[in-house]
Amino acid sequence: MAGSEVRLHRARQARVADRVAAKVADVLKADAAFESGSVALSASIAGAAAAAIVDLPVSVRRELSKRQGELARRIRGLVETFGDAPAGGKIVLEIPKTVEPSAGEGLGKIVTAEEGARLLGELAVARRLEDWAGPVAGASELQRDFGIARSTLNRWQHAGEVIALLKGTRKHVYPIEQFIDGRPARGIATVAALVSNQRVAWLWLCQPNPMWGGRRPIDLLKQDRAGEVIDAAQTYFAVQ
Repeated sequence: MAGSEVRLHRARQARVADRVAAKVADVLKADAAFESGSVALSASIAGAAAAAIVDLPVSVRRELSKRQGELARRIRGLVETFGDAPAGGKIVLEIPKTVEPSAGEGLGKIVTAEEGARLLGELAVARRLEDWAGPVAGASELQRDFGIARSTLNRWQHAGEVIALLKGTRKHVYPIEQFIDGRPARGIATVAALVSNQRVAWLWLCQPNPMWGGRRPIDLLKQDRAGEVIDAAQTYFAVQ
């Protein structure tokens, strides 16, 4: 769903919730038996329920309409459970009388920086850039296959609008997946600006992300969902 469709859907939900809440409030205001504050609370609960129902498939809403009595009982039971909660909303935990002591294993032997680098080198596995970055191309290939002029590519790279990966000692290559219709996907520049390392930025973009059910951020950028990807990147790289 595109960003404009998401905003339209949320606005429709809000209007439905507000409309239902207003109607419920009008009815409850006529009943003097209600205590102060209960009208607003009841209206808020009704509005929240309306917003949730709007998001359900048509088949589910039809089934709910057939079981209104059961639905009302469940809502009432849910509200009543709050009356049984401990005062102040605190949960009382049962603390065992005896606790088994544990010293843990510690950090292990401390080594020098040189020795640590040597040990890491033994664990490192050599990988081809294409094995993790996917298909890449140099400036000549992009000009030949996609019509992207070398001067344009250089301008994008200097402006930080495209991700360039160093291959070897001097040559830069460009992940092909970042381009749509001969241009970098919208949002690439913003994500790249959040990360000091271009390899880290592209690795994050091209790897499956549990936030979207295993889908890759670059796939969302191709669907014009740059806002979602940028928000996630800002949260993910905030500490950098």
